[in-house]
Amino acid sequence: MRKTKFTPFRENRHPKNMRLRNVFRWILYGLLILLAFIFSTSGDYTKPLLMIPIALCISSVSKEAVAGGVGIVCGFCMDVTTGSLPGYHAILLFLLCMLTALLYDRLMQRRYFNMLLFTAVVTFLVTGADFVFRYAMWGYDHMAIIYTHYMLPCLLYTCISTIVIYPVFHCIHRFLLPQQRRTIEKTIRTLEESEE
Repeated sequence: MRKTKFTPFRENRHPKNMRLRNVFRWILYGLLILLAFIFSTSGDYTKPLLMIPIALCISSVSKEAVAGGVGIVCGFCMDVTTGSLPGYHAILLFLLCMLTALLYDRLMQRRYFNMLLFTAVVTFLVTGADFVFRYAMWGYDHMAIIYTHYMLPCLLYTCISTIVIYPVFHCIHRFLLPQQRRTIEKTIRTLEESEE
């Protein structure tokens, strides 16, 4: 009689099961993007830019093309909610999400601090570009007040929202992601083996 080894849900590699988990994962991504879009259209101007951490969390486990597509979708949603020129945030998030996918594929590991730091940097770049192209370039009065009362709180709220958003995506990726990403140790080991 053959003994079967118990394998948890993550270890089961049946193709039909993997496709089902992948479809369910993308449905959850879509629902989270929709909830963030609804949240972004309500309230005043000082609120977190939830599309940024969502796009970065999805891009951290995706290939470059998929990450770029997610960046475009989330960017267009941000364009609608912020009232900016259509495609402005889409281009920014397209480039930043592709950079995120490349960095996580080649250099960084999926860790809480890495995502918090990367979200802070990306949010600073996006809010800084918004401030320069929407206010500073046109010479509005009281630009310092606009930055300190609207842009800076958006940046801080977005970084704080990452504290809540990242664990949600970590659970989704832990249970529904079909493949494991390479770690730095595995990458270094393969590089050392190729040099010999």
